[in-house]
Amino acid sequence: MRRKILIICVIFLSAGSAFAQEHAGLLEKYREMALSYNHDLKAAEKNISASIELERAARAGRLPKISGGADFKYTGNPIALSLELPALGNPVTFEGSSMQYGASLSLLQPVYTGEHILESIKLAGYQRSFAVNQSEMFRSVVCYQTDIQYWNTVARQEIVKVAAEYRNSIASLAKTITERVEAGFADPQDRLMAEVKLNEAEYRLLQAESEFETGRMALNSLIGEELQTESEIEETIPKVILPENLLEQGEKIRPEIKMAQDQVKIAESRSRLADAKYKPQFYIGADGSYSSPGYNFRPDMDPNYVVYAKLSVPLFEWGKRRNEKKASSYKTGMAKDNLDKIMDNVDLEVRTAAVSLIQAVERVNLTESSLNKACENERKALERYGEGKISVVEVIEAQTYRQTTQLNNVQARVSAQGYYSQLIKALNLY
Repeated sequence: MRRKILIICVIFLSAGSAFAQEHAGLLEKYREMALSYNHDLKAAEKNISASIELERAARAGRLPKISGGADFKYTGNPIALSLELPALGNPVTFEGSSMQYGASLSLLQPVYTGEHILESIKLAGYQRSFAVNQSEMFRSVVCYQTDIQYWNTVARQEIVKVAAEYRNSIASLAKTITERVEAGFADPQDRLMAEVKLNEAEYRLLQAESEFETGRMALNSLIGEELQTESEIEETIPKVILPENLLEQGEKIRPEIKMAQDQVKIAESRSRLADAKYKPQFYIGADGSYSSPGYNFRPDMDPNYVVYAKLSVPLFEWGKRRNEKKASSYKTGMAKDNLDKIMDNVDLEVRTAAVSLIQAVERVNLTESSLNKACENERKALERYGEGKISVVEVIEAQTYRQTTQLNNVQARVSAQGYYSQLIKALNLY
């Protein structure tokens, strides 16, 4: 269905000029700069590295654990034993040492842990996948933000030119009116009206220049440049046309959907992980020691060892296992519901972007037609005013209408570029 929408886009898009190679290169340059500077993306890359290390740590749980220790203890009154043996005339006495010290080394190998270790490894893998997809989402967002800010900056620069042209037109008209007033062919009130309009045009020009400077500073902040840097941008906003290979690339799975799928897997893995602690646990191990007192209460240090196997089977937990299992089931269901919601939102975003792009291109064509007529209307109005056939009010209205259509055309083109970027983001083609 989405492919059909894109086909409709191609059918309805006008045969405007495609991006020039230098334009695409300039925007791509700023995208790369924004990607390398963005702090969220840097944090996401660190999160990936951390998740990789945690996955390696989880895999280490399958290997034997070796631990060592040492101890020292002094007893003021050590244990003493006295035995009366009839065969011997005197009692036999055994007395422990006041000082006990030694070192030990232990090895523990898990054999079966109720799949606890296996699920820990899987959970770490799902979390790593989530971190990778989150980084991809940030990358797509940064590219989209760069596109929008770049085209808005170009639009503001173009609006400055429109405002300057309008100011110059009003200034030229005011000069003409002054000459006619001095010659006695026009009412002095016409000159006052033109001067008011000229002041208004100057105000709009100053406002447009201020908005352009703030827009360029926002772009510089996004790409990591000094705020006052005069970053290179295009002169005008080009018309939009979809590249021919866009349909061939098709739609890729959005990172948001992959993240939601990872959350479902994480919830399922945590459910199995919680259940693993209620299953039998079996370990084998060996302890070696070198301590004093040694055999038969000898004061010298002697070696010793112990080999053992340990089995632990949970029997009764007062319904705790059942309750935790139900809670995990609810959390898994929540994750699946979130996945369905995100898929619906993505589908709506793709369709909305496609339809909006079609309408935006149509608005560009309409404003271009209106602009041509407005320019012709202004030219004729000036001619008729020079001939004394119309009033200055009609001339000012014609100039104002021409400026309005110019601004509408700029807004239509920047809107089309924005919807084009939105469609690219929705299709995950950045």
